[in-house]
Amino acid sequence: MSQEQSTANEAWRKIKALEHLLAEALPQAIAGAKLGKPGKMLSEVQKTAGERSALALSFPILQRENRKDVEVAWINIQISLSGNGVPHAAAGHAPLGAVMHVAHWACEFSFDYDAYIGFPADGWQPWRNQQGRLLSWDESESPFGDEWLYSLQLDALEGEAGLLPCVVAPAIALLQGKALDEALPATLPGLLRYQNVELADGARDLRIALA
Repeated sequence: MSQEQSTANEAWRKIKALEHLLAEALPQAIAGAKLGKPGKMLSEVQKTAGERSALALSFPILQRENRKDVEVAWINIQISLSGNGVPHAAAGHAPLGAVMHVAHWACEFSFDYDAYIGFPADGWQPWRNQQGRLLSWDESESPFGDEWLYSLQLDALEGEAGLLPCVVAPAIALLQGKALDEALPATLPGLLRYQNVELADGARDLRIALA
């Protein structure tokens, strides 16, 4: 095995360890916050040039409708080591490494169906950029309101100690409707800042830098 393959395998083992922790922590948090009933986690792997480049984890929130448990919203996690899930850095910043995207959508993430975080971002419009920390969209069928997304530098997360305050707690707080400064403080470790970039054709793209 080459050194490059060994490094890639080690990175993937770390991602799978995070998956295991999230598979326990997020459903517990959903139930504890009384947002609804946590459903079965979905997972999907993205490959770029034959190599594993990203992992998508989707956590459904179920609520009772017509005497049935129905998926009404999703907390989606995308961990991108490489590929188009890693955004371009803003001018003057070093290239970004692996990132974790945390999102509330009305549907699950899927690489197969092109429902995931991929750059460039001009196809995501229109978004609202809230203080560089949070992107949000008005249209959502979720009972929790707007869809949203924030991103973290993966290296800033250290196991369960990093996941709970940086991933689980902000996601739950945002779904509960708490203010941005309370739910997603600017001092959050590893938080990436979104910067709008105007394109020549009137569209917009994004660049991201460390907060």
